[in-house]
Amino acid sequence: MKKWAIISGHSRGLGQALAQGYLDQGYHVIGLARHSWPQPPALLQQVNIDLGNENQLTDWLAANPFTHELAQAKELILINNAGVVEPNALTGQQNPAAIVQAVKINVMAPLLLTNALIETATKAKVPLRIAHISSGAGRKAYPGWSIYGATKAALDQHAEAVAAEKHPGVRIASIAPGVVNTDMQAQIRASREDQFPLRSNFVDLYASQRLQTPATTAQMIMTMMAAADYGQVVKRDVRQ
Repeated sequence: MKKWAIISGHSRGLGQALAQGYLDQGYHVIGLARHSWPQPPALLQQVNIDLGNENQLTDWLAANPFTHELAQAKELILINNAGVVEPNALTGQQNPAAIVQAVKINVMAPLLLTNALIETATKAKVPLRIAHISSGAGRKAYPGWSIYGATKAALDQHAEAVAAEKHPGVRIASIAPGVVNTDMQAQIRASREDQFPLRSNFVDLYASQRLQTPATTAQMIMTMMAAADYGQVVKRDVRQ
């Protein structure tokens, strides 16, 4: 029987490292993103989808896309990795369209995917492990990150509530990955200092080479998810 991993935002950064990590372990991977890997390996099934478009996502989920895979699955993993950090700006200086996009990608998409996977995995009686990729910004307030922090805090609370529902065979945690050297970090460093007061902190982290690599972070998350006690503590951090 096959092992499946469904990873949102698999085309770059941490998502790409997670997808490669599970492929290396022999998993069949379903990647959800607007962009694709060129010349993908045979075990990678790519779905070109805009996770910030509610119609695209709900229509795709309504087609029961996982039914065939779950019928022959030994285990199933869902990692809600896709996310955006913008708007990196103080309240009152934020682009309204960026606020909407952040809520859709960071909150709406993970909640819809989690709901669909729990429904289908429960019916198929397939063990399911879920990880929301959260952030320390959801657990501590930072000026300029009211939207990013709020969306990540929403994932933490969602994971806590799902865990409290005690779905058979389902384990879930919301994992803060640390400060990872990805395109998101480049966006943060490109922010305006007058809108995002913490910009210089991230510039210093990059200059001093204190950012984690996506590959190292992915391995820490995968090890955490594979542990026998996964899900017993819901709010997690790879640095703890």
